[in-house]
Amino acid sequence: MLVHDSSDWLLESAKMFNYAGWRKTCNYIFTLFAGVFIVTRLIILPFWIIHTTWVYPATLYPPFFGYYFFNGLMFVLQCLHVFWAALILRMVVKFLPNNEIVEDERSDREEAESEEEDEVHERREKSKNGQVQNGHAAVLNNNHHYHSKAE
Repeated sequence: MLVHDSSDWLLESAKMFNYAGWRKTCNYIFTLFAGVFIVTRLIILPFWIIHTTWVYPATLYPPFFGYYFFNGLMFVLQCLHVFWAALILRMVVKFLPNNEIVEDERSDREEAESEEEDEVHERREKSKNGQVQNGHAAVLNNNHHYHSKAE
């Protein structure tokens, strides 16, 4: 547990500083988290813990179902660690000082959405004036004027 959970408090600290709005502190702590994560889960765990559970018991006892089952689970966990490490490293690359990928990935979507909203707003303005894209007058949009005059 000490090897496996030693980096978790750094991740929680980075989250806390992110919520507080301290971006640089969050980035430094997250980078430290990435280093501790890689050392403990990609170096110590497979080359010390998994090696110990896979090699030594086979020299002392004949392998049985639990030996294969639990070591199989350890290998699945190690595969997850490799996957998570790739995701973490991809995040750390964005934090590097001379990196130009720092832009928010959602910015393209937001710009596209804002352009679409501008087009919709322009269409509504045209329809208020009685013009529609296909050239027909907008009769239904002026119905509220008839009700307000009747009241």
